[in-house]
Amino acid sequence: MDLEKIGLPKIFLSIIISKPVPFIREFFENIEKLTYANDKIDLYVYCNQLFMEKEVSHFVENGKGRYRWLFYDDSTTEMGEREARAFSLKQSLELGSDYLIMIDGDVHLNKSEALLLMVHTMKEKNLEILAPLIREPQKLFTNFWGAISSNGYYARSDNYLNIIDRKEVGIWNVPFIGSILVIAKGKLAPLSNAYYYDEKLDPDMSFCSFARDEGHFLYLDNSHYYGFLVVSEGVESSKLHPEMYEIFNNKELWERRYIHRNYFAVLNGSAPIPEICQDVYDFPLMSERFCAELIEECEYYGKWSDGKHKDERLVGGYENVPTRDIHMKQIGFERQWLYMLDEYVRPIQEKLFIGYYKQPVESVMMFVVRYKPEEQASLRPHHDASTYSIDIALNKRGVDYEGGGVHFLRYNCTSDADVVGHSMIFPGRLTHLHEGLKTTQGTRYIAVSFINP
Repeated sequence: MDLEKIGLPKIFLSIIISKPVPFIREFFENIEKLTYANDKIDLYVYCNQLFMEKEVSHFVENGKGRYRWLFYDDSTTEMGEREARAFSLKQSLELGSDYLIMIDGDVHLNKSEALLLMVHTMKEKNLEILAPLIREPQKLFTNFWGAISSNGYYARSDNYLNIIDRKEVGIWNVPFIGSILVIAKGKLAPLSNAYYYDEKLDPDMSFCSFARDEGHFLYLDNSHYYGFLVVSEGVESSKLHPEMYEIFNNKELWERRYIHRNYFAVLNGSAPIPEICQDVYDFPLMSERFCAELIEECEYYGKWSDGKHKDERLVGGYENVPTRDIHMKQIGFERQWLYMLDEYVRPIQEKLFIGYYKQPVESVMMFVVRYKPEEQASLRPHHDASTYSIDIALNKRGVDYEGGGVHFLRYNCTSDADVVGHSMIFPGRLTHLHEGLKTTQGTRYIAVSFINP
């Protein structure tokens, strides 16, 4: 690229996190992968969200000494979003940056050359305010408006769909851009009050309203793919691990973080699925991170059953073979877990137990079991009330606990069931009477589902 020959411009990279946003760790991983010389970057990070502060602080700590200049406003700041954006304009001007690039926490730049491409486009086209097209995957929501209504709000332009589908590509003069902006240094001073122009509007709308009224053209670039928008509406910020609940809104990111890295190899047949006992198979399903977060979410909820037969959570109020457990429904995870069973477990079942099909799967008994020597160490022989069951190991034998395992009495066969994230899958009801072997030390956690009862 020509920029590499003439020298990289100095940029002020402003990261603004002003609302609950899932998958912020992946956001920062993408930032760290951007191919732009760090000594040409002044970095400002603003985050007023306490629940994300651990991830943000980790990124900032790693960034110390890497960038030309770095400043972090954490959740204790009294500065609001509007002030943070205005500060970015002011500070970029004071530090002599050639370009200000302001990016929100829901913009995932998964093209490593994104900064280079944006700066190159600004220079080549002689632009002063630009946004790359960023879109929610498989949805129509993007970071720009193609037209504006008479009351100053969104209107769809005739070519909006062609632009977002990149059937028409180029540089577009549009009335509103947001989420990620590139501003040339010549516009920093003229735009210094843009975020305060109309404080009845959201900061980005105030900025664009000022630009339109004062004749500062706003441009959109859809000539390259830069990345995508994370869906940030409805984030379960009251949960310990909100991303765990994002399988519907942000499936691609959820899958990348939480499905076992070897799952698709067994699904497509490039890796075997071992048969541990007769019709008892073991396959990689969930990542270690998911397993750890599920344990933490259950312990955070904390209302473990008492392991007695009386159980008001069940229809009829009686459990024949009780365990110390928490149901997925209790932690608000029932819909997500059912979807996971149908999307990732059912295809494996269909490969292994040929001729049985049921979609979507059904399950009422979906729960995390906790085994402790001083609490409940084992489980007596029993049949599951299911057509088939899964049993996922959530923590490590030899590290977190000793003992454990599952013994199938009819076949006199024992499965260690101790590889974190791996699931056993086996028939229920008639043929696979089994027992949970004694946990002798520590705490053992498993996730169990009785499928198609």
